[in-house]
Amino acid sequence: MGDTLKPFIGYYGGKYRAAPRYPNPTHAMIVEPFAGAAGYSLRYPERRVILVERFAVLAEMWRYLISVPSAEVTRIPEVTSVDDLPSWVPEGGRTIVGFAMNAAVEAPRKSLSSGRKKLATMGRKFEGWTDARRRRVAAQVDRIRHWQIIEGDYSAAPDVEATWFIDPPYNNAVGRHYRHGPDKIDYSALGAWCRGRQGQVLVCENEGATWLPFSPFAVFKAGVNGSGSREVLYQQGA
Repeated sequence: MGDTLKPFIGYYGGKYRAAPRYPNPTHAMIVEPFAGAAGYSLRYPERRVILVERFAVLAEMWRYLISVPSAEVTRIPEVTSVDDLPSWVPEGGRTIVGFAMNAAVEAPRKSLSSGRKKLATMGRKFEGWTDARRRRVAAQVDRIRHWQIIEGDYSAAPDVEATWFIDPPYNNAVGRHYRHGPDKIDYSALGAWCRGRQGQVLVCENEGATWLPFSPFAVFKAGVNGSGSREVLYQQGA
């Protein structure tokens, strides 16, 4: 798999931990039309990566990460609230700090959650925007200079031959947590679009989805009821 990167943010529904279970990319280019935290691409950072993200806050964050000097990241002070950041920190940097305030959220938070405050007092290394976290981010930004971010919905992706890792908001209650959830997606049109991609196509969903001929894939981490998330996958090309 090569030398992977660690997640820049914790993001709701992110696929970083699950990514090694998905097929390896067969093309030099990876396109993620629902970028989020880019959990799949982070496992293959040396590839040419094109991220497409509709949520403007996330798109700006990726623009920042792709272009920011590592020295600037290390200057962002340790804080427990985004409001305590100095005025020179741009929106992309504030978003990174905001995501550090909580784990696996769909949007950045203003301040450290109560649970993370408690963990921080116990000496947990990455609770909040800590020196350890900012050093990790700073050490990685030079590795993604060749990545590209496009702000827009999935249809803004270029029509290229690539490995397509397509992880939209699931068409069920799970997907409703996103800012642009299933009520804003025409899944029939999305399915037709996925079939029209060139190269290796990997489309993620939950069990029960019917907008593509999905096949059972894996159960990811136990849920509240112990059954876990039953994932399905549509594959096309090579």
